[in-house]
Amino acid sequence: MPLPDKLTASYFRRYGFAPATVIDVGVMAGTPFLYEAFPDAKFVLIDPLEESREAVARNWGGRIAYDFHLCAVGAATGQMELHVPAAGKARTSFGQRKTASDLRTSTRVVDIRPLDEISAAYAGSIGLKIDTEGHELAVLAGAVETLRRAEFVIAETSIKRRFTGGYRFSELVAFMAEHGFEVYAFLSGLTRSPRMADLLFVPWDSTRFDMGSGKG
Repeated sequence: MPLPDKLTASYFRRYGFAPATVIDVGVMAGTPFLYEAFPDAKFVLIDPLEESREAVARNWGGRIAYDFHLCAVGAATGQMELHVPAAGKARTSFGQRKTASDLRTSTRVVDIRPLDEISAAYAGSIGLKIDTEGHELAVLAGAVETLRRAEFVIAETSIKRRFTGGYRFSELVAFMAEHGFEVYAFLSGLTRSPRMADLLFVPWDSTRFDMGSGKG
């Protein structure tokens, strides 16, 4: 029996989340299932590429209420060198890939801000999605206060060694556990030998983890 496509608005609505603010870190051209799942939310879109800001304006301008922050996020304020592929900018990363050595890239120095600094300007509960090509743990390290208000976190999480010096899968899961979250579902990556997966984290004190809760 084929697995359902969980990265769709219709599927994701089944979880019953209702965040006031949805933060999308690593946007590129946008995250349709997330925007369509919460049409009444305020969206905070964060990406260090000007190309992303332009793509979002083309694709989503007038369709969702959003603020765009042209920066990267990490553990502390500063700057870092970003590797930007000539084609396929969704594969932009801070780390050196262990594969695709033929990928032609240029570099850009971009500003880094802690997510807590950005999210403080937005009230209410938060839904957080992170897709930063191996930089996810650093994003979370600067988001401790943000996590206190998060109903859910979706993180593209490396399982194999995708980047030189990258985090271990267990490190990210342990960080989330330390801050009160557990893996609730695999939204993608359920293969025989996954290299990464989109994980849905939910606060452990949620009744969603009770067997028979009927939520998700």
